[in-house]
Amino acid sequence: QLSGGVLRCSECGRRMRTSVTRKKDGKVYFYYSCASRREGNLSTCENRKTHRADRIESAVWGLVSELLTDPGRLRAGLDEMMERERGANRGDPDRETKVWFERLAEADRMRAGYQELAAKGLMTIEELGMKLEELETTRATANDELDSIRRRAERLEGLEQDREALMEFYAGAVPEELERMGPQERNRIYGMLRLQVSAHPDGTLEARGVL
Repeated sequence: QLSGGVLRCSECGRRMRTSVTRKKDGKVYFYYSCASRREGNLSTCENRKTHRADRIESAVWGLVSELLTDPGRLRAGLDEMMERERGANRGDPDRETKVWFERLAEADRMRAGYQELAAKGLMTIEELGMKLEELETTRATANDELDSIRRRAERLEGLEQDREALMEFYAGAVPEELERMGPQERNRIYGMLRLQVSAHPDGTLEARGVL
């Protein structure tokens, strides 16, 4: 239920991985522990605590179930998340996109102009190389900014879709319906809530997200 980066080590930030223990009586128990511990690399993380999967999964699902059964609280949390994301988008994305595309076009025009000057012998090969290198830096910056704008737009669109799905299919669900949900569906809900749980060495858990 807590796979895919939902549960992480509070000390090193790595994902908590699962392990299985079989007792003499035939019972099987699942545990979460820091990936560094599983790999035997204790020098990079001192968190040696193992967590019984059934106990922490139940605790996390109990917290989320309480939220889902309170539509008003859920809506308020989702709205706050959307506002934070919109606030993180500096300026007007459409205007910024236009500016960076114009800089790419200008770099292409300048490149052609420099090459023409070099072909006419009005610029040395060394000078041409320096100018083209500068233009490549400009192009790389512009492409990075365009990728950043695109990722922010995609992230905001994803948040909006998840918000609609949560409010339509899960908000106000009765406890019995929530309890019947399987691990994959619970994990999907955690993703839509942007839930991250930190497991501390003392056994406590800290949850962040739309809560």
